[in-house]
Amino acid sequence: MLPPKLAIQVRAAACVNPKEAKTKNKAADMQKENQVKEMKELIKGLGSNKNEHSIETILKAYPVVNDIVSHIDLQISYKEVKSSHKSRSENEDLSCMLKHLRNLKPFCQVSGRTLDCYFSIKTSAFKELLPHKALLKEKVMHTINCLKRGIPMPADENEKNVEDIVDPQ
Repeated sequence: MLPPKLAIQVRAAACVNPKEAKTKNKAADMQKENQVKEMKELIKGLGSNKNEHSIETILKAYPVVNDIVSHIDLQISYKEVKSSHKSRSENEDLSCMLKHLRNLKPFCQVSGRTLDCYFSIKTSAFKELLPHKALLKEKVMHTINCLKRGIPMPADENEKNVEDIVDPQ
């Protein structure tokens, strides 16, 4: 469509600041960078079907595609639902539940409030590890020191150490 010399100038103008000189209009440069980025995304969308003709066609359609994407909410009559109610955070809900559970003490036996199937549940899973706290701390510090020095830890030894701590014989 364009004469060869003008076509080269148009292609060069599509890139932001091709001469790498300091520019005065940063807003225009940023807008052009965003346009080039969006055009590249359209070209990537072609997948393996990229050829010169398909690239030219998709770049000609760029203004229409950009307009559709930027105004999609208006075109489909999407209305964002806004509410004056504030949603509570999950942390507040959890802290409220924990407060009530602490008062109820669900793991303490109270007559009339027991279920036989839950009798074997322990209050804390970590109580079993308390007698082995020193051994656990020693093994963790040994692992930390080895990792600091760059010494690789064998997988079998780690698994054996964990088994010794959890289920000593």
